[in-house]
Amino acid sequence: MWRGLKLLLSLTVLAAGCAMAWVVLLPGIVTSAVRTRTGFSIQLAGISANPFTGRAAIRGLVLRNPSGWPVADFAELREFRAEVNLLSLLGDRFIAEEIVVDLPRLTLVVNERGAWNAAVFKEGLAGAPPAGRPAPKQEFLIRHLVVRFDQLVYADYSGSKPDRREFNLALRRDLHDVDSVTKIVSPFTGTALGIVSRAIGGMFKDRPDVLTELASPVRAAGTKTGEKLKGLLDSLDKRRP
Repeated sequence: MWRGLKLLLSLTVLAAGCAMAWVVLLPGIVTSAVRTRTGFSIQLAGISANPFTGRAAIRGLVLRNPSGWPVADFAELREFRAEVNLLSLLGDRFIAEEIVVDLPRLTLVVNERGAWNAAVFKEGLAGAPPAGRPAPKQEFLIRHLVVRFDQLVYADYSGSKPDRREFNLALRRDLHDVDSVTKIVSPFTGTALGIVSRAIGGMFKDRPDVLTELASPVRAAGTKTGEKLKGLLDSLDKRRP
């Protein structure tokens, strides 16, 4: 019996040590991987992930564009929490019980070549889209999505003169049963809706279904505001394959 208790104690200590090492090493592993794959620098106040429960959390994230971009700022994330259905990761439909996104500030930048920082970051992290054929449609369901979004900055350096705008959004939304891009962008209105839609369109240019979804709310907003969003809508339509 004593040998059994010693073995159990040893396993407990080993498990506790592995858990502590995971907590200590995870931020460094993540920041190094993001910098290596994307070229974007990242700082983290804290990160945790439990592969057995599907829960993950990030605190105090600051993401900056690579050197050479006209603006250094990209994203500030106060908090991100997710509870994911692990079995859904093996299927064709991603399911999350809850996702919380708390953004004090997001700076969407278009550089001199017309590339969006959000699209460049996404392609660096996930890989470039397949050439010559659209990516398969990935269905998803977020049962409870909490969005807190304070400020959106748009900086476009692709034209003859820089175009910079700031939007104090102060968004606080609780969304339920989110299963489309349209529902994700639904809290945004006016010009901010067009800018966010264009950024997402740049990130998913290999997904015609996403571009079609995005065009609908922007067109509806354009109807309400006359010609205010016409240029943004035209730009979005041109991105369709």
